[in-house]
Amino acid sequence: MADKPLYYGSSKSTPMYYGGNQPAYGGKSPMYYGASRAYGQYGAYGSYGSYGNYGGNGPQEDSGSIVGKVTIGRMLRVISQRWLSIFVFLLIGLIVSFAIYSISPQIYEATSEFIMDTRRASRPGIASSVDEAMPDFGNNYAEIFNTRLSSWRSAEILKKIVKKYKDKNQLKTTGGNAPSDDELFGILAESQMELQRNSRLITISVRSKDPDLAKDLAEAYVAAISEQAEEENKRRVEDKVREVHEQVLQKQRERTRISEELSEFRITNKVDVLHSRRDTLKQSIATTTASILELERRVTELEEWAKGLNEVQANPERFGVLDSGAPRAQEILTEFNAMQKAALELEGLRRIYTDEHDLVIGASGAADAAKQRFLSAIKRALDTGSTNLKTARKQLDSLCKSREEMQNELQGTEQHIVLAESGLGKLEGERTIQDSLYEELYKSEMKLREEAMKDNETIRPGREVVRPNRPVLPNPYMIFGIGVALSLALGVLFVLVLDNLEDTVVNLADIEGRLALKVLAVLPHVRRKRREHVAKFTVEDKYSQFSEAVAGLRNLLDSPRYEAMSHCLLVISTQPGEGKTITSSSIAISYAQAGKRVLHVDFDLRRPRLARIWGVELDKGRSFSHTLQQASSEIPDFGALVNKTSVENLDMIGSLPPDGVSPATIFGSSVVSDFFAWARAHYDRVIIDSPPYGVVGDVVSLATLVDGVLIMCCPDRTHFKPIQYCSRSLAEAGANILGVVVNDVEVSNASAFSPGRHHGSYGYGYGYGYGYGYGYGPHKRGKKGDGDNPAEDANASANPADPSAKSEPAPSPAVDTEELTDDD
Repeated sequence: MADKPLYYGSSKSTPMYYGGNQPAYGGKSPMYYGASRAYGQYGAYGSYGSYGNYGGNGPQEDSGSIVGKVTIGRMLRVISQRWLSIFVFLLIGLIVSFAIYSISPQIYEATSEFIMDTRRASRPGIASSVDEAMPDFGNNYAEIFNTRLSSWRSAEILKKIVKKYKDKNQLKTTGGNAPSDDELFGILAESQMELQRNSRLITISVRSKDPDLAKDLAEAYVAAISEQAEEENKRRVEDKVREVHEQVLQKQRERTRISEELSEFRITNKVDVLHSRRDTLKQSIATTTASILELERRVTELEEWAKGLNEVQANPERFGVLDSGAPRAQEILTEFNAMQKAALELEGLRRIYTDEHDLVIGASGAADAAKQRFLSAIKRALDTGSTNLKTARKQLDSLCKSREEMQNELQGTEQHIVLAESGLGKLEGERTIQDSLYEELYKSEMKLREEAMKDNETIRPGREVVRPNRPVLPNPYMIFGIGVALSLALGVLFVLVLDNLEDTVVNLADIEGRLALKVLAVLPHVRRKRREHVAKFTVEDKYSQFSEAVAGLRNLLDSPRYEAMSHCLLVISTQPGEGKTITSSSIAISYAQAGKRVLHVDFDLRRPRLARIWGVELDKGRSFSHTLQQASSEIPDFGALVNKTSVENLDMIGSLPPDGVSPATIFGSSVVSDFFAWARAHYDRVIIDSPPYGVVGDVVSLATLVDGVLIMCCPDRTHFKPIQYCSRSLAEAGANILGVVVNDVEVSNASAFSPGRHHGSYGYGYGYGYGYGYGYGPHKRGKKGDGDNPAEDANASANPADPSAKSEPAPSPAVDTEELTDDD
């Protein structure tokens, strides 16, 4: 980037202030400081310009690292933006991994296993001969394995392995492709033997290009080791074990005989049947006894009820409470109530009438009839109770007789059980003795066996060896895993380096984190062509997203934190096309709509725009720049420069390009300070539209005269180093930087700063009217940079340092189909 100008075009052209041959407002357009005088030989922010390295040392987080500060958020953003580059690295890694995998020879591995036992039985209190020979080893099988390893890998065992392989695979060892002994010894020498941790399992791994050969050699290896162990265990003491074993077999036969006699005795004497019958009788007797008790209770109740009913029958007036379980209790109660009711009615009539009265006679008859019905109910209840009592007594007698019979049968059954258990106990006692003798002899046999085998070392084969179907080398998981991991790491590193070198703002984290500047507002993209329309958009639609965003910025500046710093505001940008003029106009309109007296001043003396935006015709007598240029020792009448606008409470001071004097000279005069003093005294808010900081240096002198500075930023267009240098230079000059206003953001996207979006600022092109010559020269429609083709202008200014960058079309405007004018 050091050999090409950043904003002016190719390095062969001289940076022009106005560009072209004719200014927009007439007169000639002088060059601004010549080719290398103002900003160095290589254009604005060049390596050797008067401003030095345009990024300075930059923030501390970016210094000394080509990849910049690595954070999770930045990595996710960069990966999501440049996933295609990472994917290319991944494809390259996969291709290289596949090439390595394809040219590598295939090696198969067969694994056999066996279990090493220093003794077959591990009984407490019996020491192994291995322990006696090597007391320091104890039961540490790792040390024992290391001791045996030398013999298991000796030349003698290898010869046995080759012999067993040839004996088992005679057809494979006679052909022309049969492996030689040297090849077999070489394969076996490279085999691996390993003791599995915390076990006695030993694995043997044999590798070969032939999977069948690897399997056969692994099997032969275990067979040879097992044979060697068996040869060492030939000395057994069979005579000691044989004599005791004969005694154990004899006792086993005696136990079998007694068990058969015991079973036959049980069947003959029906011992199990007797026990079952006894239990059944006991249960039946218990049930019968419970039934007898219940019947006895029932008989007693019936007798008591009969006695009570007889008394009531003799004297009905003595009837009291009757148990609900008594025979016909409900019927008796009903008749008793009817009798009492008839008696009460009769008694009442007798109090009123004499006994000869018809009503009294009728009631007397009814009372007698009710009494008779009551007595009849008592008699029926007595008959029912008598019948129930007889039935209960018969059932009681029957149950008592049945219980007596079962008790007699139970007594006889228990006598038979006693006799049978006597003979059964004798046989069981004899079997217990035989079992005890058998156990003693069996233990003796086991002890002798242990004594005979305690010096043995056994090798037990493990699982059957399986023919390998897949090669272990080359390992695709390892090769492709390393290839993918390495390619992804290189891809991520590449995109991080590329992102750091591209130096473009894409999201809020870049501004607030990397630039350490506060974001005050985010202004949405407005699809309009003409600058005048966009500047007055807040007047046309007060409730649009753009208007709401500007109103939010105004409210923030009016807050107690910023109120003292927002009386006089300077809106700047680091390069053309970032919406500086539109934003300053929108802020001025918003303050005016809020009832503030606002003055909008055009301090962009090289490229004044406000007169055209507000539709004001200026001459040199009312031009702000000419007034400042012609000012003498007396303070000019600034009030005569004020122009009313179509917005209530909003005044504007416009400018024309000055004649024959540099704007820098005007900015350095004391009359500028006088103007600011006058503006502060006459207006509630003063909004200054300045030239881009990245093109000229007039902003520094203006920034020290205002209360606060707002820096414009466009996603995917604003570069880090210019804005870093701008903020640092202004801060060193004593300016009060309030923060950043992010402009031209597509609010339709889920993310406020969506990477890869390249549209012109508010739809009127990235060139912002400045172009590479930063001048007023005549524009030809359709050429890049002239503003008539927003799509080409957007791509031309998106990366002005790279003329080889491909152009991408900008989105079509949604409204206003008028053609762009030369100044757009």
